[in-house]
Amino acid sequence: MGKPEPTGIKAWIFTTDHKKIAVLYLVTSLVFFVVGLLLAIIMRTKLLVPDREFLISNELYNVFFTIHGAAMVLFWMIPVLLGFFANYLIPLMIGAHDVAFPRVNALSYWMYVGACLIAVLGLVLPGRLDIGWTGYPPYSVTGPANTALYVFAVHLLGASSISGAVNFITTIITLRAPGMTWGRLNLTVWGIFGSFIIQLIGVPVLAAAVTLLLFDKYLGTHFYDTNGGNPLLYQHLFWFYAHPAVYVVALPVFGIVSDIVSTFARKRIFGYTSMVIAMMIITVLGFEVWVHHLYVAGTLNWSRIVFMWGTILIGVPTGIKVFNWLATLHKGSIDLKTPMLYALGFIALFTIGGITGIANGLVGFDIHVHDTHWVVAHFHYVLALSMSMLVLGGIYYWFPKMTGKMYDEKLGQLGFWLTLVGALIAFFPHFMMGVDGIPRRYAILPAEYTGMIRISSLFSYIAIAGFFITIWNYIKSARSGAPAPANPWNSLSLEWTIPSPPPFYNFEKIPVITSDPYEYGKPEGHGEEKGAVGGHAAHHH
Repeated sequence: MGKPEPTGIKAWIFTTDHKKIAVLYLVTSLVFFVVGLLLAIIMRTKLLVPDREFLISNELYNVFFTIHGAAMVLFWMIPVLLGFFANYLIPLMIGAHDVAFPRVNALSYWMYVGACLIAVLGLVLPGRLDIGWTGYPPYSVTGPANTALYVFAVHLLGASSISGAVNFITTIITLRAPGMTWGRLNLTVWGIFGSFIIQLIGVPVLAAAVTLLLFDKYLGTHFYDTNGGNPLLYQHLFWFYAHPAVYVVALPVFGIVSDIVSTFARKRIFGYTSMVIAMMIITVLGFEVWVHHLYVAGTLNWSRIVFMWGTILIGVPTGIKVFNWLATLHKGSIDLKTPMLYALGFIALFTIGGITGIANGLVGFDIHVHDTHWVVAHFHYVLALSMSMLVLGGIYYWFPKMTGKMYDEKLGQLGFWLTLVGALIAFFPHFMMGVDGIPRRYAILPAEYTGMIRISSLFSYIAIAGFFITIWNYIKSARSGAPAPANPWNSLSLEWTIPSPPPFYNFEKIPVITSDPYEYGKPEGHGEEKGAVGGHAAHHH
């Protein structure tokens, strides 16, 4: 196993090492995170002046929210979780030398980069990319938008996702170390496993949907118009994947929160089995809720009722997880380091988003707030802000593992508090505007809401300042941070039993696992022998 690691720029471009590919995913997705944040600042600033065009034209505003939405969901959240976290952690957490198909893994990353380049081209090529991240017909078919770019970007991203799904599902099923039973997997691994199952089922449907869009626009077919086709067909196909895409982001996040909370409370995660079952229920139920995006689109009454129940039901496994995190904290020996703060901040923001989501799933209420600012507020709490915060906390948590250095704790906490305070308040006025029926995606809002918009914008600037401080902390600490101890959090998880950063081959010998990663509070020497570096009790062949 001990072949030398290649070096230099070539080593990065041609690498098949899952850890290097993970870092490439992290850097690329962070670039798009910054792009999304900069667009948010511009849109927020434009809305400060009511009743007229300010800063940018209304047409450009439409382009900006299209690219903001796509950058945040498709180029930041999904790739950072299923590209960076999955790649870096899964082989280390299950005791493997690498993923099942290392070359497919590298191809997966470069297809993602291709999609990124196509998305950037959308800014400079003729034909505005202003169709929203959803790409709804008829506008995407009959309007001036450059729909082909949108479709090709989705195809490349989808191919990247599907190859990643095949790779990691195979890795988790076949490459677990001896003794690493399904009941001993980190919840992070379970969450990523569920996400990739959703990707494998859902992405091909999205690919079919946008392919028909391409045919309608450029080949003159009639899949989505009233001339023999069905305009609703696209919405059904799109949301069949795009609603579960929320769970593609959420499931790994639920796992990461569980690992952080258990480590910093020094307590076994409460209800491990119920957590796993809840994750798997969400994986399945995620496909039973998409029609709640179509309540006002002329769908049949019986289907609205069925999908309303599906939407409310999916709140149950989600509620179980929040309860389990709080139960894990109960009487724990809690250490409020930066990763733990981010986990707690996530629970607060996510709970606001989740409760408003239950309201949103009710047919009567949704008909009232559909396509208003209420929806903007709901998904920023439940997805955008809470999940992005937790991702940053997860990077802090595994930062010593990746770099062998410690981040700056003071800067970490400053970034957290700015982001939390900003995020808690920034979108709250939008709930009130939504109940008043103010439509979303409008470039100019009524003058009487200027006060709310200004509060909203001010706090969004504060949150974004926190995000930028955090990214600066990563860069500064990776270059000049203090050397990290071998296991700074005293975690019992397998990835902390090897040097930081991990060697090229991960494990000199594949470990034999005799305990699970959450056995805090047990006397030392449980299992067959003491855990390496206080970790998973393990002995080597």
